[in-house]
Amino acid sequence: MSGGLPYNDVMTKSTDRVEFRITPELKDELETASAIRGLTTSAFVKDAALRAARATIQEEHLLFLGADDWEFFTAEISRPGKFVEGLADLLRRPSIFTDQ
Repeated sequence: MSGGLPYNDVMTKSTDRVEFRITPELKDELETASAIRGLTTSAFVKDAALRAARATIQEEHLLFLGADDWEFFTAEISRPGKFVEGLADLLRRPSIFTDQ
């Protein structure tokens, strides 16, 4: 592969396929952009799709709070915890997820 990206997930050996239909105009745009980057159209589309996927996943895991909500959140997590006997008892029991 000429020019472009460092070795990463996009450039490793691929075995699965993703197929979709596009207009001839969109294909021309993708081919032009690919050529500008010195990539095959397939590599260009894979890289763009992967970047979009990672951004989407990251956005799903981020939480943004306004100033008032941040103040409330930090005040709540700063309060001393309460002892809960039932929870303490549960935590003393052997785990059901291990053989111990």
